[in-house]
This record gives sequence, C-alpha cells and structure tokens, in this order.
Amino acid sequence: TAGGFVDFVKGAKGDDTGDDDEEEEDDDSDSDSDGELLDTSTPKPYEAPTTVPDSELTAGEVVLLVLNALLHNDVPSKNKGVEILFGYSSPGSSVKNEEGLTPAEYAEFLKETEYKVLFDHKGVSIDKGDYSFDGKKGFFLARVNVGPSPLDTVSVNFILSTTGVDDDACWLVDSMLIRPQSMRRRRRR
Repeated sequence: TAGGFVDFVKGAKGDDTGDDDEEEEDDDSDSDSDGELLDTSTPKPYEAPTTVPDSELTAGEVVLLVLNALLHNDVPSKNKGVEILFGYSSPGSSVKNEEGLTPAEYAEFLKETEYKVLFDHKGVSIDKGDYSFDGKKGFFLARVNVGPSPLDTVSVNFILSTTGVDDDACWLVDSMLIRPQSMRRRRRR
C-alpha cells in the first residue's frame, strides 16, 4: 500500500517529507550522469557498508542491510556481516548486553540454530512495517526466501528503535526473532 511505502522510507529523524527546497529529477531511465544506459541485467557485487550505523537509512533499509550483510557474512572479511549486525544493534539488544560476546562466537551460535537461514537464503522482502505512535520504534516482518518456491519462506521479526532527536539519530535493532513454525500463519493459496 502507499502508506506502507511511506513507512518504509520514513527516516529516523522523523522527517518523512523530504527537502522541499530541492527538486528531484523525474527520470525513470536506467542511465548514469552521462546519459549512458546502465547494465542492470547482472546483479551488482556485494559491498559492505562503510558507515555503520548510518543515520541516513530508514528502519526498513536497516532491516534489508542487516539481512544482506548476514547473507554475505564473510565479505570482505570473516564475520563482517555479524560485525555489521553488532554495529546496528541497540544498547538494549541481547547482542550488546552479552558481555564479551564476539562476532565469531555469535556467528557460530547463529549457524547452529534456526537462524542459519540468515546466512544462506535466496532473497528477502519486507512483508509488514509499522511504527509506534511516537515514531521511535519500528516493527518489521521480513520474509526470507529459503527454497525454490515463493512460498518457501522463513519469517523474521525485527523491532528497531531510534532516539529520533538529531541528525545523528539511527535506527538500531532491538531484536531479531525467527518466528517458530507453530506461530507462522498459513498463506492462502
């Protein structure tokens, strides 16, 4: 829905209107600044983000970034994806509250549980996104495609938070929970 899209792009600073002073180009073509067509037929190789956490990202973008980082966990270095998850974890998250926990230890734990699908999936989509009344909490349901059928998915619930008070406000992950099979809703066919 249109409302869902607005929620997805809403930034941590609470500025969901954008800059009214700037005009955006309405160019739907896939071309670079020189007007040459860009090749969109092959996926761009994964590059780990350089700014972690990034205050420019929306809550939905943080969810996608973290899931993509875990998929490419060992690029450019071993357990870099888990390091990125640590960087986007809020002070109240279990990851930050476990004293002395290293990315290598957490990666090993995740790979031995139902969370192993986060390291080996075929794609991700945001199924639902919602915000608390004050706009300081985000609730997202991501579907991780784990098989050949579009129905072969695992649901991952994310709760994110932000201070939302200044330009450095970032969306951070409070929790990431894989829904047990017994709690998953059956999709209508």
